[in-house]
Amino acid sequence: MPAKDDNLLFLESKINEIKVAIFRAELGEELRIPNNLVSTIKTDGEGNIWFFTSCDGAFAKNIKEHFHAYLDYYQKGQDCRLRLSGKASIIQDEIEMDGEAIAVESETMNIALVKFKILYAEYFENKSAPVSLTKKVKTFFTEIFVPHSHKTYDFT
Repeated sequence: MPAKDDNLLFLESKINEIKVAIFRAELGEELRIPNNLVSTIKTDGEGNIWFFTSCDGAFAKNIKEHFHAYLDYYQKGQDCRLRLSGKASIIQDEIEMDGEAIAVESETMNIALVKFKILYAEYFENKSAPVSLTKKVKTFFTEIFVPHSHKTYDFT
């Protein structure tokens, strides 16, 4: 079985390959961040993903703790999907990214910088169909029972 570092490297390569995900946050009714499409800014070796999401800046300062969230990476034309769940937090301080200090002033913008820590990942891959007709028929009946290659990773 591969080490966690190998799994993180695999996930990081898929995230950087696809780049775009649907972001869903689980917060109480009084605190909400809309579900939306996000573009990955950066991943790191600790299993964190950094991205901006739309959120009223004045509202973002009320979220003080980590919250549970989901990222679903998929791109049309690629035969894979990556579903991640983990802890997210809104970053409101100055951070260093790629050796450059970035001041995050979410109160004046309608976006918020999110740091997402991967706790659980599922990777789905569609296998390409064989060329010969007999193999296609065999594959059809086989895939009724096992339609996709499916891997899960648990980082808890």
